[in-house]
Amino acid sequence: MCIVLTIRVTEAHVFNVKDFGGKADGKTDISKALLSAWNDACESLEPSTVLIPEGTYFLGPVILKGPCKSPSIGFQVEGVVKAPSNPSVFKTDGWIVFQYINGLTLFGKGTFDGQGQRAWSINNCAQNPNCKMLPISLRFNFLNNTLIRDITSLNSKNFHMNFFACYDMTVQHINISAPGESANTDGIHMGSSGRINITNTVIATGDDCISIGPGTRNLTVTKVVCGPGHGVSVGSLGKYKDEEEVCGISVRNCTFINTQNGVRIKTWPSSPAGIASDIIFEDIIMQNVSNPVILDQEYCPHFKCDKDDPSLVKLSNIKFNKIRGTSSSQLAVIIACSKGAPCEHLEVGDIHLEYTGTDGPVQSTCSNVKPICSGLQIPPTCI
Repeated sequence: MCIVLTIRVTEAHVFNVKDFGGKADGKTDISKALLSAWNDACESLEPSTVLIPEGTYFLGPVILKGPCKSPSIGFQVEGVVKAPSNPSVFKTDGWIVFQYINGLTLFGKGTFDGQGQRAWSINNCAQNPNCKMLPISLRFNFLNNTLIRDITSLNSKNFHMNFFACYDMTVQHINISAPGESANTDGIHMGSSGRINITNTVIATGDDCISIGPGTRNLTVTKVVCGPGHGVSVGSLGKYKDEEEVCGISVRNCTFINTQNGVRIKTWPSSPAGIASDIIFEDIIMQNVSNPVILDQEYCPHFKCDKDDPSLVKLSNIKFNKIRGTSSSQLAVIIACSKGAPCEHLEVGDIHLEYTGTDGPVQSTCSNVKPICSGLQIPPTCI
């Protein structure tokens, strides 16, 4: 159970950015006005809310930080907030950064528009290790007791949201949107965080709808609609030495529409030792998904890996259950465990996936694992 400190706006002292000189003309940077409003709200001894009212606003990169004296602090967005379209404006890897805050509520019917179209064409970090990192739209660092609800994130340059060292966080009723061809625009990425609940959310993007990095513990994902995008992914894991363990991941009652992948676990070959355990994907609907179920311990997207040197990330207590719908590829279930650290206690049950093409019957493939199979098996698993 996540402990979330919520506030009722009517009881909070409101700090309107317009009262601090912010203009809703879509071109005047409201950074100074927002920082002034934030600082006053943060220093308040009563519950406080920073308000960006209806209208269109231009906002450069800002860091909104605590600790705050206010017992709870809200950030309410009712207008459209636009980032600079030119990526070179950013000297850091975040557009709006919240950090060192307890009891933050980010809410409202407004939109954070990352204006990422110019950035997507120059995002070559996957191929170029010396690339400049593009800014993440909303960064959340070292937060506790956080609620994010109702807002929209549009066309981020890089990830839409990133959680680092965050605990007791609830994300609900938000909308994340970028076209399928937008590079590296993960909807929500997290690492070194725990007790996170994501629910009743729609994510359409050009990369993972939700990506789960090292150090993620006790994550619950429910009632998420994903598509387009690359699905919900645990990993990739094993890229670096001494990565933190991943455990307690539950993805249930979600729908994937026209995605590249559905539910996925991915680790790099030739990786140092690591652990990921107690992961369940259950009650999942697939609609025209290319790889509905995929566990890939030879993840190598750019063919620069030594696949003969196996991944040493140990996967255990994994369950794929009650997954149904349609696959756009004949090979609908892929379970490729590591020969160096074979999967343990992997369960597959009640899978009913139909191939929409004409190449033949739907198929599955398995390696380095003896799964526990039960219930319906379409396609038959590991036969």
